[in-house]
Amino acid sequence: MINFKTRLGYLLGVGVIFYVSYGFTNFLTAQRENIPEIIFGWEQHIPFLAWTIVPYWSLNLLYALAFFLCRNDVQLRHYAARLVLAQGIAVLGFLLFPLQISWQKPETTGISGFLFESLAGFDQPYNQAPSLHIILTIVVGAFYWRRFPKWRLPLYLWFGLIAVSILTTYQHHFLDLPTGALVGFSVLWLLPEYDIHLNFLTSSQNLTASHHRLMIYYGLGAIVCILLAYLGGAWLWMLWGAVALCLVVLAYGRGEAIFQKQPNGKLSAAAYVLGLPYFFGARLNILYWLWGKAKSAVIFENVSVGSITATKGFDAVLDCCAELSCYNPPKSYRQVLMLDLIPPSSTTLCKAAEKLATLQQIHSSVLVCCALGYGRSVAVVLTWLVATHKVANLNQAIMLVKQARPQIVISNVLRQSILQAAKLYQEKIK
Repeated sequence: MINFKTRLGYLLGVGVIFYVSYGFTNFLTAQRENIPEIIFGWEQHIPFLAWTIVPYWSLNLLYALAFFLCRNDVQLRHYAARLVLAQGIAVLGFLLFPLQISWQKPETTGISGFLFESLAGFDQPYNQAPSLHIILTIVVGAFYWRRFPKWRLPLYLWFGLIAVSILTTYQHHFLDLPTGALVGFSVLWLLPEYDIHLNFLTSSQNLTASHHRLMIYYGLGAIVCILLAYLGGAWLWMLWGAVALCLVVLAYGRGEAIFQKQPNGKLSAAAYVLGLPYFFGARLNILYWLWGKAKSAVIFENVSVGSITATKGFDAVLDCCAELSCYNPPKSYRQVLMLDLIPPSSTTLCKAAEKLATLQQIHSSVLVCCALGYGRSVAVVLTWLVATHKVANLNQAIMLVKQARPQIVISNVLRQSILQAAKLYQEKIK
């Protein structure tokens, strides 16, 4: 158990960092001249709701209380690390891109008036984008979401109200909200649950020409999104697309762990939000290519290949799709994650074939899935067929799979990887 003094020490330490850095950036910005203000025309219609200062202020209480609700040292250090990282990124944003809000707040009385006066005693109309209040809403909210799973609906509503309150108390302009959300979810992604290490410090793969080619393609897509965002207005949302495509570039450069797919088949909330435009496009791509076609097909005995969207009804699933969540997987769910459009390594295919062999022996129906059921899943089943001598050779295995999935294309590089994987598999069982 963590003693009270330790918890209090962490709170005071992080609190000092918060107040000193926040106040210092406010002071520096106040010395500047001609501080810009970014307002969308429709923001003039946002009502001032004095009572929303209560949920606005409640974040401070929830922020501090979390230090005393951490279950162990690891969770306490992790929570503090997220808060410090959030503060550092926000302060950097305030210094590099100073903004202000010049709106005058209507006079308020009672509790609301007292809270507004207390806020004015510390805060100034600077430190706007990214909204530190939104960043902390996400970071603190993630702690309570994990800590109290039975209270998720009221927590979701209350933290949502806290987020909206930055607008209805005239503390921020709208631009500060999505920029704050971007930083908040980036913090969760950079420091995933119970893991202080950054995801991309070390690469989990050997880069090939295919990796570099796809990194260039997606990188160019990100640049196009950024250029479109310069048009302003609604085009600014293209920056979200740029963030999503940069996430994909990182995945091809550093490995599938960038997508943070969890053992339950879901991507982490942070990875999902940051990459949402890409994931939405990937789902549309599945819909397009599988329109009017079977989502899965039996290949041999009780083994099928198919799309990650076709898992319902199978006793077991072997998931090869690193970039998409597997919704409602069966109890017997296994993963060997691979990136799309990249020939899997022989080691990865061997590992997948081993898991498939186990599942095939104890379940009446097994689905090996990827995005479409034409690439990664097929490579795994081909490896398994050859390695376990279900067929005489690779050519026969390919002919067998093509009867069910005629759209597949097996490159020479993939052939070599499958044959090497089959050899590895046979060496292990000797």
